[in-house]
Amino acid sequence: MKNFYVVIAILLLSSCGNQTIRPDKQQYPGLSQAQSYYQQHDYANAAPAYMQLYNSYGHDEFAILAADSWLQMRQFAKVSQLILNIKQNNGPLMALIQTQLSINNGNYNIALRHHMRIPNNISGDLRPRYLTLKAEIDYYNQHYLAAALTWIELSALDAQVDVSNSIMNSLLQVPEEQLTTQLFKVEISELQQGWLEAAYISFSADKESRLQWQNRWNNHPAAVFFMQISKYSNIAVLLPLTGRYKNIAKSIQQGMLAALYREGGDQQQLSFFDTGSNGENFSFAWYGAIESGAEFIIGPLEKNSIQQLTQLNSSTVPVLLLNKLEDESNSSGFYQFSLSQEDEVASVASRLMAENKKRIMLLAPESESGRKLAIKFERDLTYLGGQVVSYEFYPEATHDYSREIKKALGLNESLVRSRQLQTILSIPIKSFAQIRPDIDAIFIIARPKQARLIKPQLKFFQAENVPVYSTSQLLSSTAEVELDKDLNGIKFTHSAFVIDPQSLQDELNFDVSQIDSNRKFFAFGFDAIALYPRLEWMQRMPNHKVAGMSGNLSIDVAGEIHRDLAWAQFKRGKAVLLPPLEPVNIIDDITTQKTDF
Repeated sequence: MKNFYVVIAILLLSSCGNQTIRPDKQQYPGLSQAQSYYQQHDYANAAPAYMQLYNSYGHDEFAILAADSWLQMRQFAKVSQLILNIKQNNGPLMALIQTQLSINNGNYNIALRHHMRIPNNISGDLRPRYLTLKAEIDYYNQHYLAAALTWIELSALDAQVDVSNSIMNSLLQVPEEQLTTQLFKVEISELQQGWLEAAYISFSADKESRLQWQNRWNNHPAAVFFMQISKYSNIAVLLPLTGRYKNIAKSIQQGMLAALYREGGDQQQLSFFDTGSNGENFSFAWYGAIESGAEFIIGPLEKNSIQQLTQLNSSTVPVLLLNKLEDESNSSGFYQFSLSQEDEVASVASRLMAENKKRIMLLAPESESGRKLAIKFERDLTYLGGQVVSYEFYPEATHDYSREIKKALGLNESLVRSRQLQTILSIPIKSFAQIRPDIDAIFIIARPKQARLIKPQLKFFQAENVPVYSTSQLLSSTAEVELDKDLNGIKFTHSAFVIDPQSLQDELNFDVSQIDSNRKFFAFGFDAIALYPRLEWMQRMPNHKVAGMSGNLSIDVAGEIHRDLAWAQFKRGKAVLLPPLEPVNIIDDITTQKTDF
């Protein structure tokens, strides 16, 4: 909606000459003045002038023009009330007014019905308004290609109207095969072709294709696809290069350098500054980066350094944190990129619903982070239409989780029911405890050590046929096939690069087999460099996802980067990539839902 109101405010200022009343002006005193106000876009005076004419003479045409004048000033309540008095006018301007009112009220189905009353070949002053509303309706209904083509036609009608963001946001959501099909259609115009080709190669790994497009389509408006990348030549990176996190920092650093050379490192400079293992060197690193003339800062990574950064005076240098702020209300304006488990539990909820697993049993560690993730999962699952039917929190320090598992599976209740029945009947009864029948799947939040104990115990307690899901923390940093056989069957979310580096080999200019440890952090560093020049543009395109090494990446309005990961399953002790499923979308507005955790 954000682009719609900007554009509509501009387009609705255009004159609607083909709707102007043309009776004898001497017969209607004040009509000439009302028309003058309207044509000069002085709607504050045009509305009462036409209302006075309507009250005096009762013609619907006067009421329609008064309503349209109110509409330009976004006085929707007045417009709605006024058009109730108009009974017999089915002209295009009336239909446009009703269409926009319905869109403003969120009634897109009704808006479509009003819009369909307008001839699709309507011309003149009303056509830009017709196209604007059509594009908005198509976009809402996820007809992204149709919306893009309509925006493109609109841009051709009036070069002064900037709808490039709307065109890009629509085209970036069009499937690749749909783009190519449209490109081969005979009736495609040059303007459309340039836009579609730009969308096809935007953010492509093939840098040569971008240059070829720019040479071929000189001065084409779709050049904004490639002009939105911010050019920074001096980038400072703040990492804990010494201390307990040095190995992680080294992997991040290697990933960054690999991405820099791939993007053309001859035009950019990376300078690394050591923050220390617990932020003890943060001040030296920060001010060193500023004094070096850094135009963009990436980092820091660990929490103590980030806390010190939030206490500093604001800087004009943009910052991409390599972690998430503890205080979500912080208004420092940093970009945030982390390997957050919260994105992963959202992916699990989406996958479960996509596989029609709606009633879930949850096992999570008895810890602050475990409860936080459990709450997030329950909210996401509930929002999508699922339900956590049972849950238990297990102590990580023990080696036996049978008590928690039996309780979550409902085995204790089954035994109690059997004993109650035996008491009632006063005869011995042979019974077998059964797991509760309403569990479609089990979601476990666990590290490898705990998961290798939980999965066999689930089998022991008769839940071997219930599918089990988990997050990336299930995967050990080193392959341990014999131990991981206990995890067979579990599906979990992770980056494709970590599970199967060869799956991305064709898109990279280095030998992925050489990255044999800490792939997760190598990919993290690689994506940080690949993303930072595009962050501002991505933030204006919230529906767009960039294919990164650590997942499909997007950014929200608050500057937080989210990951949509691949999926894998343990088979014979090894993690194997699974084919992708069409995900169920999760929106952010779920914080008002309650949870019992």
